[in-house]
Amino acid sequence: MNKEIVYRVEDGMDREKILCTTYQMRNFYQQFHDGFFSNLDVMNYIQHFAAAQMAKKDANVIDVCCGRSLMLPLLRYYAKDINSYTGVDISITNIKEAMRGASKKLQPGEYKTYYPFKVEWKNGNVAEMSKAFPADFADFVIYTSAIEHMHPDDGKQSLIECYKIMKSGARMFLSCPNTPGNGYNTQYRAHVYEWGYNELKNVLREIGFNIKQEVGLVMGARDMDEFYKTQPEEIQQFYKTMKNYVPTTWLTAIMSIPYPQVSKEILFIVEK
Repeated sequence: MNKEIVYRVEDGMDREKILCTTYQMRNFYQQFHDGFFSNLDVMNYIQHFAAAQMAKKDANVIDVCCGRSLMLPLLRYYAKDINSYTGVDISITNIKEAMRGASKKLQPGEYKTYYPFKVEWKNGNVAEMSKAFPADFADFVIYTSAIEHMHPDDGKQSLIECYKIMKSGARMFLSCPNTPGNGYNTQYRAHVYEWGYNELKNVLREIGFNIKQEVGLVMGARDMDEFYKTQPEEIQQFYKTMKNYVPTTWLTAIMSIPYPQVSKEILFIVEK
């Protein structure tokens, strides 16, 4: 069956017949600049910052489904000694936007001198990445909030492709929604298939990845209140103290961290 590439899932579309959507996450830099942002913008800033701090000196970094390459500004400041950054995306429109600069409008070619490491993009299906990269190329793979935009068969294949191009001991930073049950019943309209915590964890292990860390990325405000009511008294008091000061928009992206299984979005840090 030939599957379609669409911008987002519209009414009447069959998700099982969609290869992927090219809809991008909001530019959280711009949202903060405008003064209007949600807990998803906070979550995305935190996870991108965390990923940048994981990038090691001389590393070859692959940004899977890079979109407008929101990783680049953070890598420029906090991981300037990496060897290279390569963004991969199926949408040439997304790549052209990335080349203009994630938070600074660059002119064509300016990125070659603006960044202190090698920067390039590859236009193609991430479920076929091993055609574009040699084995044992990547030291660090960043795969944030993207696998849910793909058909599950292609999403699984993209993880296999990541494994193929990673060096032994390389790590991958993989985040996505946590939706138990039928993954086609998505939390968000732009998504094709949202994996559940156990489902994704089992696939990662099946491929051969060693799971090093699990993180909850965000909860809903009401869900978070109800969850913390079930915790021991000292944890409830800590939560109340945090809630009395930290705005909900930030709190839901912080207090979810120790509890990935009950979070709406999750992160797996895995190693080959």
